[in-house]
Amino acid sequence: MKIYVVSSWKNVSMVRSLTDYLRRNGHEVDDFTDDSRGRYVFHWSEVGDIQELDAINFLKDRRAQRAFEEDKKWIDWADAVILVLPAGRSAHLEAGYAKGKGKLLVILGEFPKGEFDVMYGFADLLTRDHEEVKRFLKPMCIGLSVCGGGCDSCPAN
Repeated sequence: MKIYVVSSWKNVSMVRSLTDYLRRNGHEVDDFTDDSRGRYVFHWSEVGDIQELDAINFLKDRRAQRAFEEDKKWIDWADAVILVLPAGRSAHLEAGYAKGKGKLLVILGEFPKGEFDVMYGFADLLTRDHEEVKRFLKPMCIGLSVCGGGCDSCPAN
């Protein structure tokens, strides 16, 4: 299965750990923090003091446009999106866009009391556990024409 992992830059180690875990389990995974596979990796520090920008002017910046195009490309490529919490507005918008495009949506992380949204109801799975993600995704691979034989559950394996 092709998976897009989305989160906050504050969670780099969690994102990389999850990405490695999913790849070891036969999935193709896009990691927004890793440029080693040719992905354009954008970091907010590239644009300087963001307190001096508003959304309209920021989105005119070529780096912001390129980051948007890159993330959208990988979301469109994916069969599933995993939102790793805690995450900010951008990650939540990406997850919402993905769900609107018919992608599976998993929300993974801690769920502190008082920190949630009714729209988490769009998720196909809410969990704190990597193993539960693996169990959930495994049967979804069966029969996917886009799977490519990489999943443990694929008939091609």
